[in-house]
Amino acid sequence: MSGDTNTAKKDGLRVLFPTLIYEAWYPEFAEQEQKLVAYVEQMREQDEEGRRISDKQYPSGYTSYFTRSTLFNEAELSAPVKFFHRCAENFARDHHWDTTNFQPVINALFANINPKHSFHPEHLHPYSHISGVFYIKCDADSPAIGFKDPRMARWMMPPAADGTRPENSFHAKLAPEAGKLFLFPSWLEHGVAQNQSDRERISMSFNFEMRQKQKS
Repeated sequence: MSGDTNTAKKDGLRVLFPTLIYEAWYPEFAEQEQKLVAYVEQMREQDEEGRRISDKQYPSGYTSYFTRSTLFNEAELSAPVKFFHRCAENFARDHHWDTTNFQPVINALFANINPKHSFHPEHLHPYSHISGVFYIKCDADSPAIGFKDPRMARWMMPPAADGTRPENSFHAKLAPEAGKLFLFPSWLEHGVAQNQSDRERISMSFNFEMRQKQKS
């Protein structure tokens, strides 16, 4: 029978304005874990100015954000930085961004140490396109990184919905894991609840911008 178009037209949902999160595991983490932990702990010990500022700006924790935010230049971190670049390239390509004329370039990399009771308030990362976190040391019960639904209109009158589905959540939480990386849009608000573990959580945060490629 000709002219039957029922198979070509289907009722259903169309996905618009998705927020995509990328996750990956560092392949060389097992052999480099102790070296990475020691690197960050030694940096905290030597970074007197960073500890002083952290006491005021980052209560009960330490971050090198204020004093050493270009760790991507350090030779000791060349291998994980190469991994970060590869993941950022995947993130850009999977978003169908213009990777012919632009490429992700890292513009910040800093370390964080969160002892018991420390936390990250909700924030975002301006002046970049891709942001990420790489976990170096954490317990199984370490608090998850939380992401806030950026669509403010959705908070006005939300319908009753199946709260077990991530697309219906107003706050999504992703559990950390040593050796794991998350990438997300830099405009996406995120934070980490208070660390209730007696063990310190160590991570590295970083940003990429899509920079125009130089013409040869």
